[in-house]
Amino acid sequence: MSFETPPPASRLGNIQALRGIAALLVVFAHLLIIERKYSPDQILGDYMGFGLTGVDLFFVISGFIMVHVAARSKRGVRPVLDFLFARITRIYPLYWLVSAALVAVWFWRPELVFFSVSQAPDMLKSFALYPDTRPPLLVIGWTLIHEMGFYLVFALALLLKPKWLLPFLGLWALMLVGGQYIGLDTAGPVRAILFSPLSYEFLTGALAGWIFHKTKAKFAAATLVLGLLLWAVTLYVLTSAGHTMIESHMGRAIHFALPATLVVYGLAGLQTNMPKWSQTLGDWSYALYLTHILSLSLFGRIWAKFASAEKWDNFPALIIMTIASIAVAGLAYKLAEKPMLGAAKLLRKRLFLSA
Repeated sequence: MSFETPPPASRLGNIQALRGIAALLVVFAHLLIIERKYSPDQILGDYMGFGLTGVDLFFVISGFIMVHVAARSKRGVRPVLDFLFARITRIYPLYWLVSAALVAVWFWRPELVFFSVSQAPDMLKSFALYPDTRPPLLVIGWTLIHEMGFYLVFALALLLKPKWLLPFLGLWALMLVGGQYIGLDTAGPVRAILFSPLSYEFLTGALAGWIFHKTKAKFAAATLVLGLLLWAVTLYVLTSAGHTMIESHMGRAIHFALPATLVVYGLAGLQTNMPKWSQTLGDWSYALYLTHILSLSLFGRIWAKFASAEKWDNFPALIIMTIASIAVAGLAYKLAEKPMLGAAKLLRKRLFLSA
């Protein structure tokens, strides 16, 4: 059974907005760290650590979008190469630029870069986003390593007819279960990525994308409400039990894959579009994700010079740092990411779409 005609790209505007929300959640989580590092007092609670669930939301969104891409793609070796080229040119250029800026800081003040890690990263592996036992130079790049792993496996689906997509996803899930059962997810960095439990989040997003195309997004509003309620209940239960964040990858998948998937499916199917500003934030989401730690660290150091022993300055300082980080991301998007994406799109047309 083949895909139904996929919805127009405009139907996915809400998903773009959700990307912005996911990035902002991660910013909130790191604001907690910045406040505790640079302020003598705090107003943010441990619950802010759950902003890192924005990463889980990103993974589910990736699976959902990849099925949308597959629905529109031809099949064969050339489409696979086109798919991988599009993913590589989406991920690497801005990541390289931000990483290069971090290298410059490292040459200037090494302690500002490696203060939170016990070992300096492998630079070549960091820039290549190749799995390693050490985190990459830009620490949040660990999530991009997982993304590239998802893309490499999913690319194989484009060698198959569309009717085989669902069996492919099912086989992938079975291989994950089997691999984890025999310990492949702990047998070295590469296999740890390929058999990571976080792949379940990508797969549930992909399944939601498949159902979305098949059902024309029926029951979207009810699904969205259910997802939000389930997310809220999960956070309440975890915080009540004293958790500040689920560290294990399996724990993250168990707790957040389902609510995130329901939210993505429901929001994608809504007939009402989210506000324009939220979609703009979505456009800036990748730049925000990559730059916010550098931005917050800089602004936090400035704040530390003026921070009061009282709490009165925390709220305005945190708001200003958040807005400033978003502004930096907007500049990075307009001055760097958008032009690079445009150039990559032209090159892609010449390489893969001209024939």
